[in-house]
Amino acid sequence: MSDREEFLDRVRNALGGRRQALEAPDGKGTAFFDSLETVASRAAEVERFAQENAGSMMESLRESGQTAGWKVVDVATPSEAGEYVRSLAIEQEARSLVHSAHPVVPELGLEAALSGLGIGMSLMAVAEDDPAPAAKQRLRFRERGTEADIGVTGVDYVISDTGTCVLLPRRGVSRLVSLLPPVYVAVVSMGQVVPDLDSLMALIRRSSKTGELGSYMSLVTGPSRSADIEYTIVTGVHGPGEAHMVLVG
Repeated sequence: MSDREEFLDRVRNALGGRRQALEAPDGKGTAFFDSLETVASRAAEVERFAQENAGSMMESLRESGQTAGWKVVDVATPSEAGEYVRSLAIEQEARSLVHSAHPVVPELGLEAALSGLGIGMSLMAVAEDDPAPAAKQRLRFRERGTEADIGVTGVDYVISDTGTCVLLPRRGVSRLVSLLPPVYVAVVSMGQVVPDLDSLMALIRRSSKTGELGSYMSLVTGPSRSADIEYTIVTGVHGPGEAHMVLVG
């Protein structure tokens, strides 16, 4: 086993993951200096693999997600995911919720699902028709996120090997939604699950090569955990203490 493989195994073990039963498309990674053609070809293989093995990948994610500390829930449709958020809001006695603009979020029907509960709901996105400067709007987002009881997002990718949800920044997708509220809900759709970190990096390198990569990338592996105080693991210190992964499909 190479030093690199040994290091990745140590990371998997620390996260409670396991070696993937389904190997990545060809076991190859990509390098920073690879050409766009090479990187794009590898990324296309990863996407094809994710689609062709979507069911098996979701099954594997279910296990790794639970091991990582997620409360994993299976639903058949996005609207059922919205109903799950409703039940969670009632259980938490939530008064406010913030959410991202991932494509799956409007399909959840949150406004209808939360009707009658008296819960305030905010999209974390700078509004072009808002006369306030963008910096002031972002300050409002931070305040809303701090006050919110629940944060809901879709995902861009999920790493099956470790149960890690990946969020890429853009308009309407702020890391604050997954960081500030004490309860976080990530909605995962069929076909978004990739086998391992190498596969994810192939997709990220393609975005980098084409100039589409944002300023950061959020990797969320279950609830927040810290051992800063006397090496004792405590949840919820630097982020959500409760994390729910809702698998749709």
